Amino acid sequence: MIDKDSIKRKWDDASFNDNFIFSKTLELFPDICKQIIELILNVKVNSISYPEREKVIESRTDSKGIRLDVYVQDDSNRSFDLEMQIANSDNISKRMRYYQGLIDGDKLKHGQHYSALGDSYIIFICPFDRFKRGRHIYTFRERCDEDNTITLDDGSVKIFLSTKGSIDDISPELKNLLNYVDSGIVAGNFVKKLDDAVNSVKSNQKARLEFMTFQMYLKERELESEEKGREEERNSIALNLIGLGLDFDKIQSATHLSLEKIKELAKLNLQNQ
Repeated sequence: MIDKDSIKRKWDDASFNDNFIFSKTLELFPDICKQIIELILNVKVNSISYPEREKVIESRTDSKGIRLDVYVQDDSNRSFDLEMQIANSDNISKRMRYYQGLIDGDKLKHGQHYSALGDSYIIFICPFDRFKRGRHIYTFRERCDEDNTITLDDGSVKIFLSTKGSIDDISPELKNLLNYVDSGIVAGNFVKKLDDAVNSVKSNQKARLEFMTFQMYLKERELESEEKGREEERNSIALNLIGLGLDFDKIQSATHLSLEKIKELAKLNLQNQ
């Protein structure tokens, strides 16, 4: 059973480092999204647009789907994917690589030349220091192993931002932003503007309903997965008991499976012998 009260509390407690609040804030306030990109990359962005996200998510029908937190393009044909990455999982780097491929595949239409690909930036904002070097920002470009002064110049850039950095390697404004992600501390004019936008999202009833609906969907998927796991466990126990020659009624009592299911498993067991 889904606990709706816990979902409501999750909404009440959600801050900018929640994926939904992060995505919705930068979607509803494109000027803030643009300023965040400028702060991180130290570049000028004239204007941004939001492509259809589903096209990126399902760029190939036979590939693993993805859902990008914030994906925008600017008027210079540059793409920016911003992700709020809370979990320090082992596959982050490989996930970056996969995102890059899907984004490029979406941008390059059939028959277009490779030169049509603009520069792309994948940016993960993390409340941890993945590389444990004390930096707030780690920027990766393709370089030659034999001479690291040579870059491949393919236009792809991957960036990890860490809220746990300790050295002086970013601007005060960007440090304020990372502190806000990490602890909710409001410092500086831009973060004050960002915090006002987050509060606006939190008071938006449409956004709240969207959040609640999505959380209930995730809970349903979780419950289905748990039930599937329990069913697989019961099936495994039943197969073991069938192999031991126990009567079907005793197996049914032990596993709470239907008699039809136990007979089906017994038939499968016989075929595999």
